[in-house]
Amino acid sequence: MTTGQRNASAYLEAKILSSSREELVPLLYEHLCANLRRAAAQIEAGDIEGKAASLDRASGIVFELLASLDFEAGGDLASRLAALYSFFATEINNAGRTMDRQRLDRVTDMVASLHEAWRQAAAQATSRNGSNGRQRAG
Repeated sequence: MTTGQRNASAYLEAKILSSSREELVPLLYEHLCANLRRAAAQIEAGDIEGKAASLDRASGIVFELLASLDFEAGGDLASRLAALYSFFATEINNAGRTMDRQRLDRVTDMVASLHEAWRQAAAQATSRNGSNGRQRAG
């Protein structure tokens, strides 16, 4: 791991640890999109090893999202999200196997839509909760 990668990893860890629950889901979607876009570019460049690493990270995020669902509190929404996350996992796996960039682009578009919706919901929740007493810089 390079110094830059270590610094980025430390920054991400600090960002995650300082985030509220409402901010974590959009953050995961953001990183999922980034990994999917990176994998698509790596497919175009013929970087098989890089593509595999990016899709592995993307799959890990999808499984983290799936594991974090609260089916008791979330009811039908949690069930629908579980089905969608399962679809994402299957599509990511198939795209990695077949090198199908268009398949990844479709999943990326879907995740980007979810990211925006959750980002807006998190902003509303944060403003309603008064940022949980935290002040944000910048």
